[in-house]
Parts: sequence; C-alpha cells; structure tokens
Amino acid sequence: MVVDALEFSGAGRVLEGSRAAFEFTRLCQGLPAPQDTEIAWRVAGRRDAGTGRLWLNVQAQGSVRLICQRCLGSFVLPLQVANTVGLVRNQAQLDALDALETAGEGSDVEYLVADRQLDVLALIEDELILALPYAPRHDVCPEAADEPEPRDEAKPSPFAVLEQLRKH
Repeated sequence: MVVDALEFSGAGRVLEGSRAAFEFTRLCQGLPAPQDTEIAWRVAGRRDAGTGRLWLNVQAQGSVRLICQRCLGSFVLPLQVANTVGLVRNQAQLDALDALETAGEGSDVEYLVADRQLDVLALIEDELILALPYAPRHDVCPEAADEPEPRDEAKPSPFAVLEQLRKH
C-alpha cells in the first residue's frame, strides 16, 4: 500500500486495516512459528494549522510469539504502538533536525523524509520492530513457578572468622 506522504498528510487522510502477523516478514524474521495472530493498524495524516508542519500518526496493536530468554519457552507478547512521525521535504531538513537533536537542542520527535511513494505497511512494520524487546522474557517463567522456593539455609558466613579477630 503506497501513498504520497505529502498529499496524504496535507489532506488529513486515514488508512486502517488488519493483517496477519506472518505477513510482516521482517517483523517475524527470527521469531518462532506459528505467527498466526492479527495486527490491527491505523495511519492518519495531519497538518498543523499554525505551522503547516505535516505529521503521520501511526498506531498498531496485536501480538507476536517470542522465545523467553530466561526459560527458553515460547510466549505471546502483546504489542501496542502509538507514534507520531514528522515529515520533512528533503534530506537536508532531516540532517538539520538530527544535528539539533545531537546538540541537545532538538525535540524527541522522529522525522522522516516525505516520500512520494511511502509504503504504509513498511512504516507500520518498522514501528512494530522497534516495539520488540531486546531480550524478551516472561514476567514470571512457568517453570520457575513449579520449582520450590530456595531455602534460606543457615550457612556460615565466610566472614565469620573476621568477627573473632575484631577488637572491641
């Protein structure tokens, strides 16, 4: 699904739909199969009345199956993305904004060079990829719940000998 980003945002257009997670091939690369969940998405363009700046509001929600890095079991992770991306007309504007951000003077807003052939689903997939955790894991691993709690056995402290040497 390709749109002219400038025209789309300037006209305040909206696209939305849903897609099977496995259809986002870059998102699912390296993830366990099956990826049989649905990802609902929405992209809305807007123009600021005062400044004339163009924006894309990107939203997506769904879930993917991941491998827990703690117990190596699979689990389903809910994903929710809500991001606003500013559009600039050329690479020079983007470089200037990046320089301001590097100097600590810019905003935390992400910017993108407005493309006449912006792939909306690729933009959504990029946002979903950024929402994936670096080291996914359960909040509480299922195997850990089955194991008995470790006992706090009274082991002698390796520093107990020092207590005897301490002068009062």
